[in-house]
Amino acid sequence: MTEEPTAEAIIVCGVPASGKTTFAQGLARELRWTYLDLDTLTNPLFEYMGGEFLVDVPTSEPPVRASVNDIRYTCLFDTTRENLGLGNSVVVVAPFTSERTFPAAWARLVERLAIPASHVHLAWMDTPAEEVVVRMQLRGAARDLEKIKEPDRFLSPDVTRAPGVQHIRIDGLLAPPDQINHFLDDFAVREPVH
Repeated sequence: MTEEPTAEAIIVCGVPASGKTTFAQGLARELRWTYLDLDTLTNPLFEYMGGEFLVDVPTSEPPVRASVNDIRYTCLFDTTRENLGLGNSVVVVAPFTSERTFPAAWARLVERLAIPASHVHLAWMDTPAEEVVVRMQLRGAARDLEKIKEPDRFLSPDVTRAPGVQHIRIDGLLAPPDQINHFLDDFAVREPVH
């Protein structure tokens, strides 16, 4: 069999509490694609080791020495690549701050996934900063406490600006079913890959 692999990846990005997880789960369910979440894959070990919840700071250069956050993303990328290699299309969710900001960082992500660039798609959850803070206050998670204290640091212009690479914008104020419908209209998705 010499059939070209058809697996695709939708990378869902945005700041914490923007609604990206709810959207990504609903999208994966709708498409019947594998769902992979940075927090689910790495937070239990990260917390066990006494790690603090980090704020992603965008950078265009690969790290000289890997931070804990870089290792977390490595776990996510490797798991994603394995699924794609098996022919499983995936919806992947994380802040992806550097990857969505800098074309060079996005190109490194695509290269690591080992599928054609045309099969990797970016969905950006665009939620106003004031709404993000309200959602964090409502959910009351321990990981948000420091961010709520310093929302201007956490939601700096570098972190909240629109992606610097091609993407589909998701309106963070819409209801999740409407977000999915709008995304699928823009994405013009084909038959789901099983």
